[in-house]
Amino acid sequence: MKDLLLRSKYSILFLILFIILLYVILEKAVVPFVMDVADSGLFYENEAEEEQLGSIRNERTDFALMHCKNSIKEEGMLPDNADFLDSKYDAWALGNRTYIVRSGVRVLDAEKGQVDRKFACKIRLVENDPSDFKNWSILGIDFHPEGEDE
Repeated sequence: MKDLLLRSKYSILFLILFIILLYVILEKAVVPFVMDVADSGLFYENEAEEEQLGSIRNERTDFALMHCKNSIKEEGMLPDNADFLDSKYDAWALGNRTYIVRSGVRVLDAEKGQVDRKFACKIRLVENDPSDFKNWSILGIDFHPEGEDE
């Protein structure tokens, strides 16, 4: 009986020492390591430049519209007689050189005559020169369904 009581006292002592050891390892090794990794920037994507988010219209969005139109033409989404409405476009900067460009296109339909359709294009500038087609990445193109108002 006395032996059992002695073992339980040492067990409690070892448990307390083990908890203290775990706390010291946590405070002196684990937490500083995690804080160094968090401060290192390993999990952050550095933006190439600061740009105002939201509605925007500048030279870069003009090039974005041009590249969206070229992509639509190359993919054959519209007939050859389609006329893009270049002066009527809206663009939004999403950050990290990514833009959404919305514009319209006029298409001749055999049944309806001239039909205006809206399209939106999500595009990203991946290199510095916006005039070069290879520096852009088309992330998606979507057409507004015919016959629906905005």
